Amino acid sequence: MTRKILVVDDEPDMEMLMRQKFRRQIASGAFQMQFAKNGAEALELLTEDQSIELVMSDINMPVMNGLELLERIAERNIPSKCIVVSAYNDVLNIRTAMNRGAFDFVTKPIDFNDLEATIAKTLAAVDELKEIGKARIERDTAIIEKEKAIISEKFKQQFLANMSHEIRTPMNSVIGITNLLMRSGLNADQRNYLNMIKAASEQLMAIINDILDISKIEAGKLQLEKIPINIEQILKNVRDILVMRANEKNLEIRIVSDPGLAPSYLGDPFRLTQILLNLAGNSIKFTENGFIELKVEQRISVAGLTTLTFSVTDTGIGIAPEKQVSIFESFTQAESDTSRKYGGTGLGLAISKQLVELHGGKIDVKSTSGKGTVFYFSIDYEPGITIESVKTKAFDISSLNGIKILLTEDNEFNKIVAEDTLNKYLEGITIDHASNGRVAIEKVNQNKYDLVLMDIQMPEMDGYEATQAIRKMASEKNRIPIIAMTANATPEEIKKCFDSGVDGYVSKPFVHDDLFYQISEAIAKNKSA
Repeated sequence: MTRKILVVDDEPDMEMLMRQKFRRQIASGAFQMQFAKNGAEALELLTEDQSIELVMSDINMPVMNGLELLERIAERNIPSKCIVVSAYNDVLNIRTAMNRGAFDFVTKPIDFNDLEATIAKTLAAVDELKEIGKARIERDTAIIEKEKAIISEKFKQQFLANMSHEIRTPMNSVIGITNLLMRSGLNADQRNYLNMIKAASEQLMAIINDILDISKIEAGKLQLEKIPINIEQILKNVRDILVMRANEKNLEIRIVSDPGLAPSYLGDPFRLTQILLNLAGNSIKFTENGFIELKVEQRISVAGLTTLTFSVTDTGIGIAPEKQVSIFESFTQAESDTSRKYGGTGLGLAISKQLVELHGGKIDVKSTSGKGTVFYFSIDYEPGITIESVKTKAFDISSLNGIKILLTEDNEFNKIVAEDTLNKYLEGITIDHASNGRVAIEKVNQNKYDLVLMDIQMPEMDGYEATQAIRKMASEKNRIPIIAMTANATPEEIKKCFDSGVDGYVSKPFVHDDLFYQISEAIAKNKSA
């Protein structure tokens, strides 16, 4: 690296002397020296070239002396460091120079060994300042990038929440009306068409849920449950969910369970089911003939934990060795034409991998092109209590007959779906309507309801504000059961619903059994309070 040095001195022999003394450094390119006869010439050179790192200046010079040059350098924030040259006994000028920003000084007559050491020390200080400046820039850049990332993540989460709501709202109408139609008198063609609509709707909802899941995992906001689960029952549930898809392709779904499995372990049944559904669903998608096998084996590990190893084996198209490394990445599929031929987002395996790792486990794959694939993963589980001792709270839907409901919903199609579903399953009920939160508050004030079904995103006043206002009412009406029935499906939005005071939550598109269970729970809780 070449170091640029400016020598400022009015003595005619100084340039020749400096070139002679530092000839080796100049010849090797270590030093590049420029010369000026006074402070004015030096200031002009420094203004033109701010990469000059070191200024060695005499103090007493015509036109502009060294002390004035130091002032101008400071005023213009020129980054060069300065060494002043003065007579041995010129203590006052040396002190003044140091006060004006000189880094060091040498005295006349010049001892070149001393000068060389002073130059080396000064350039070392220049390098140190550069490193400090670089570190400061890197720190500031890191702070800015972190702030940008936080803002970006916030916008991303808000975008996903909005998109989820905007897609779920019409999907609630599509799925709800389809389910209602399928319960009516249909000929074979009509039922077939409706089954196609239902399958396409469920596929779209699966894609939406995949995108939401991957964003929650990446944001570190997905929490695992720890409740008693029956592993064999989960495997059977996965088979039951996929059996129709398998039957369409004449594929057999096998279950192989370790005979030593405990009746219960502590874990997250929904997420384990999700992992197995993703893997087994993939296997069905990419298998044209043969079978799909779901297998679980157990090993006792330390600290009282049991390691369960799950595998999903198929006789499908297989995965080439060079593609096996990348298939667990988001939006990735083994071949470029896979999505076009088989469909899918390429998120299923990425979500499965991250869910397994969230459990503290590891997922891997063995595959041979054209011969099939085995996905396998292991998770450590704590022993659970006996499943039979965990009582699922049942409810009698007929107990809801005759109730009076306020349905707060601004979307006309969703209002029809909710009303027709309620009337289809419940007898003698009364349904009143409110198109926004403000109207809902007025109607709760004026009437007696057993329950409020509250949409969240509405004009004039949203469901959060309306729920909070109802909870602040002076009369016993502030205890009325409120169920949030909304397309807002992110954890933050769900928490916000409960923080506002709702008793239950049902996401759109809703499952009628879940809706009625939530209604039953909320009314029972209100009666016992």
